[in-house]
Amino acid sequence: MIALLLASLLAASPVGLAEQNAALSFDSNGVPISYVDRGRGTPVVLIHGFTGSYARHWETPGVIDALDKAGYRVIALDVRGHGQSGKPRDASQYGLEMVRDVTRLLDHLGIDRAHVVGYSMGGAMAVQLLVRSPGRLITVALLGSGWEGDNLKAFTSQLEMMADAFAKRDATWLIRGVTASGPNGPPPPTDAEIAAANASMFARNDPDVMAAVARGMIPLYDVPEASLREARVPMLAMAGEHDALAVQSIKRMVGVVPKLEVVDLAGATHASSVRPSAQPLIAFLDKHREK
Repeated sequence: MIALLLASLLAASPVGLAEQNAALSFDSNGVPISYVDRGRGTPVVLIHGFTGSYARHWETPGVIDALDKAGYRVIALDVRGHGQSGKPRDASQYGLEMVRDVTRLLDHLGIDRAHVVGYSMGGAMAVQLLVRSPGRLITVALLGSGWEGDNLKAFTSQLEMMADAFAKRDATWLIRGVTASGPNGPPPPTDAEIAAANASMFARNDPDVMAAVARGMIPLYDVPEASLREARVPMLAMAGEHDALAVQSIKRMVGVVPKLEVVDLAGATHASSVRPSAQPLIAFLDKHREK
């Protein structure tokens, strides 16, 4: 489960220009939320993963450009605690408040309904939107994310351990966990690669803020099976071939989520799955274009 949250630590993508320069911003219940709004057409909201930003997870891999060229209006936000958005240090300012930021952004832009796409932690946010605000969604797409089931005891414990480690500026054992890909996947990282990933993450993220995010986001994964069975919004779930935990979490939704399509991304890991997701994502969105 932790792999779904932190594999982005190993991504070597450079920071995009959009992250260096000022983006648009709005006030979301007292926290400034940074976002980009590009293109025309049906709106697609992109939600990045834990420790990332819209620039790292959507712009640099080319997903924003691909959606723009396909005729969609692309709205990508920096989730609170990340990127250029506000960074509260209180865990209560995260969790479902992160989900409400998305609906507040839609309200701010005067958008009634949109496609919503979430990567890793962003996928958990998208599932909460599915069960809490289905009327705001045209479709929902998950990448490297699924459903953790009804028993979250072990998952909650893992998040608490992760928060403790972040507060100490040490993600070593977590980085080892996120690289587990099975016997046919890529080899585990070397000690030098682990040290580099650890340094990179803390160079761009405040460890105390990340600890608060980790402690606060436990409610994101609390989704009753009954709520998923009642969902009627079309859903796409994508995972890399070597993202074993994401594949498992998606399998839990099969037979539970009524309008679910599943796409396997051949050869991809959790961290490398964003770029190849663009083509199947656009194909899915095109099938559900509103007339």
